[in-house]
Amino acid sequence: MESLISRIKNNFPEINIKKFYAIESGWMNYIIVINDAIVFRFPKTRKMVKKFQKEIRLLSILHNPPVKVPEYVFISKDEPVYGGYYKINGVPLNNSKSLGKGILSDFIRFLNYLKSYNGYKFHSNDIDIYNYKTWKYYENSLIQMFSESLADHIKESYFNNIVNLMESAFSDLEPDDFSLIHGDLSNGNVIINRRHDRINGIIDWSDSCYGDMALDIAAIVDNYPIAALDPLLLNYEQKFSHRAIKRVLFYRAVSPLYYAHYMARTGNNDLKNYCDQIINGRKYKIRMGAAEKMLKNK
Repeated sequence: MESLISRIKNNFPEINIKKFYAIESGWMNYIIVINDAIVFRFPKTRKMVKKFQKEIRLLSILHNPPVKVPEYVFISKDEPVYGGYYKINGVPLNNSKSLGKGILSDFIRFLNYLKSYNGYKFHSNDIDIYNYKTWKYYENSLIQMFSESLADHIKESYFNNIVNLMESAFSDLEPDDFSLIHGDLSNGNVIINRRHDRINGIIDWSDSCYGDMALDIAAIVDNYPIAALDPLLLNYEQKFSHRAIKRVLFYRAVSPLYYAHYMARTGNNDLKNYCDQIINGRKYKIRMGAAEKMLKNK
């Protein structure tokens, strides 16, 4: 970490560094907080450097978002690129035990804001733009990647079941289902106030793209009872809501595989136990059972 602090000092001598600490939760970035006021992100790989540069370009064209987003005031001149923004104060969403009315209201305003951005605005900014054909290909490639990295711990039949869920969930995907999405609305990327009743800001836009709106909706309710989905979907027309339920359930079923894949790549010794929980744990059985039941009835 000292080498990263040296880079900050050399690039930004105007910052009087009195204290600093690292945040260990970043999967693809080293995260250092300076003076409890400035958050610096250092991408870990070349791929993440490119995604970080895209994120900066995207954030620069977002005007008056309904919640705070990072404003990268400090961007390095040396390579590999990194940057810093003034910290958005609050606590992660996973500190809250429920999605209260205030948080749901803020999420609805946020989703409507993203929907207002049409795809043509992103062509010149190198933002990934998907349609209903390329999105399915992208999701299928993710499942294939997960099945390869987790082959020693999760049987092929499990992934075949996931693919079947995907085929059913995406069977009526339509062009109008796409908009700008955040792409990773995990609990750690949503910052709420300390009363747990409003959203202060949303960080880490490196997975943003023009994609399926249902992915963001699924991430919002990922760690909460599926009943939390209803007030979000009431915000949309019935035609979208009816079809989106299937995809939300599919994304919820897939979500634990992201972390399992990350554990496999980083050699985490607890990978076997985590995969056992995916296969045998009550939480994941409920998710898979709910998805299978609903998809069979569609």
